[in-house]
Amino acid sequence: MDRIKTWILEYRIVLLFTLGKLLVHLLTATNYGLQRDAYLYLAQSRHLDWGFFSTPPLLAFVTRIHTLVWGDSLLAVRLLPALVGATSLFLVGWLIKQLKGGSRAQVIGLTAVLLSPAYLRPALLLQPVIFNHLFWLLAAVVVFQLVRKQEPRQLLWLIPVLGLGWLAKYSIIFYASALLAALVVSPHRKLLWSKYLPWTLAGGLLIILPNLLWQHMHNWPVITHMSELQDTQLGNVVLKDFISAQLLMHLPAVPVWIGGLFYLLFHPKAKSYRLFALAFLFTLVLIILLKGKFYYTIAAYTMLMVFGGIAWEQWSARPRRWIAWLVLALILSNGIFALPFSLPIYKPDRMVEYGKKMVEWGLGVMLKWEDGEIHDLPQDYADMVGWDELGTKVWHFYDSLSDSVKEGTLVYGEFYGCAASMEYFRPDASYPEVYSFNDAYTEWIPRSPEFSHMIYVGYSDRVSDYFQETTLVGRVEHPQFREQGLPIWFGTHPTPKLMADWEEAWQENVAPFNRKQGD
Repeated sequence: MDRIKTWILEYRIVLLFTLGKLLVHLLTATNYGLQRDAYLYLAQSRHLDWGFFSTPPLLAFVTRIHTLVWGDSLLAVRLLPALVGATSLFLVGWLIKQLKGGSRAQVIGLTAVLLSPAYLRPALLLQPVIFNHLFWLLAAVVVFQLVRKQEPRQLLWLIPVLGLGWLAKYSIIFYASALLAALVVSPHRKLLWSKYLPWTLAGGLLIILPNLLWQHMHNWPVITHMSELQDTQLGNVVLKDFISAQLLMHLPAVPVWIGGLFYLLFHPKAKSYRLFALAFLFTLVLIILLKGKFYYTIAAYTMLMVFGGIAWEQWSARPRRWIAWLVLALILSNGIFALPFSLPIYKPDRMVEYGKKMVEWGLGVMLKWEDGEIHDLPQDYADMVGWDELGTKVWHFYDSLSDSVKEGTLVYGEFYGCAASMEYFRPDASYPEVYSFNDAYTEWIPRSPEFSHMIYVGYSDRVSDYFQETTLVGRVEHPQFREQGLPIWFGTHPTPKLMADWEEAWQENVAPFNRKQGD
C-alpha cells in the first residue's frame, strides 16, 4: 500500500492530467451525435472477421468487447476513444518522468498534448486513428527503452506493439519504417543486429498472419481501397496546404514540438535520443512523397512534445523561470482559441459563426474537407449531425406500413454512413437488417434477396426505374448535415432493371473480393 501511495504521489501531475483528459471528453461526449464512421465500426463489431474492406480488424474486436460491457449508447461509445486517448497522455507523462523531467517539464509537455486539436478530436471519434496514435507512441516507447537500457531484448516488445498496431491501422508501417531508418543511421544501430531481431520479425508476422490470409482470400481489398483513396481524396492534397496544416493541427503546441525538435537535433544532452527527431523527419518526408493526408503525421509529433517539455524546463532554469510561464501561457491562449475545432463545445449554428471568423482571419484550412473545399463546419462535425433524423424518419415510416408489407420490405442505404446509422437506430432486433453495396457492407450483403418493397436511402437518379411505384417519403433536413437533403424513397414491386443492377453491383463489389465466388 505504501508503494502505491508513493507512486501516486510521484505521478500526481501525470495522473491529474490523465483524469482531466478523460473528463473533458466525457463532458462533451453528448453535444453531437456519433460521426458516420463510428456507425460503420459498430456494424463491423457485429460481423467480426480478420479484416474488412477498408480497415484492419482490431477496432471491431475491441468495440465488440467494449459494447458488451458498456452498451452502445452515445456516451458508452465515446468512452472507448477517450480511454485510449487518456492512455496515450499518461504515456507522455511517463516518458517525461523517465527523462527526469520535473514539474515544469510535465506541465508543459502534458498541456501541449492535452490541448492540441490533433490529439483532442481523435479521442472523440470511434475510429482506428486513435489506436494508431497509441501504437505509434508505444513503438517509440519500446525504442526509447531500447536506447535507454541498451538491451537488445527490448526489441521483443515490438512484437505485440507492431503486430497489434498493424491490426489497428496499416499506416503503422510508415512510422515503423521511419524508426528503423533512424536506428540504422544512429550510433544505436548495433542494438538491431542481435538474435532478438529475427524473433521480433517472426513474432510480428505471426500476429498479422490471420489478416494477411484474409487479405489473400479476398484478393487484397486494401490495395483497391488505397487506389480509391488516391483517386478520390489524396489527389486533392496540396503541398502548401499540407505544410500549413502541420502548424495548425498542433496550433497550441507549436512552441513545444519545435522546441523538442531543436533540442533533439542540437542539444548535447539529447544526443542519445536524436533518432526520434530523425524518425519524425523521415515520416514527414515519406508522407509528403506518398501524397498522404496532413493528419497522417499527427502521431509522429508525440515524442517531440515529450522532449519539448524537457527542453523548455532546461531553458527556463533560474533565473529564467518566466520563460516556462510564457510558453505555458502561449499554449493555453492558443489552446482556448483552437478549442472549438478540437472539441464540439459549440452547437452547429454557433460553430458556423465561429468558422466564418476563422475564414476572415485566413485560417479557413481548419474548415477544409477532403474535397479540397472550405465549408461551414469542420468535416467531422458535419458528419455528427443528421444521422439520428435519418434513423427516426426511416423507422417511423417503416412502422406505418402494414404487417404484410413489412414482411416483404428490404431496407437499403446507398453508402455506408446511411446504412450503418439506420442499423444503429433500429428500435430492436425485430426490425429488418440494412444492406448496402458500400465499404464493409459488401461483405455481408446477399446476392439474390427476396423482397417486394424497398426503403431506399440515397441520391440515385435510377430509383424510379427500379420500381413500378416510387414515393419520396422524406429527406434529412438538418441544415449542417454533410448529406443535407438526403432523400428517403419507398419503392413497390421491383423491376427487372433493379435485379439486373443488383447482380451487376454484386459482381463489381463482392465477387472480385471473394476467391471462391470470383473464380
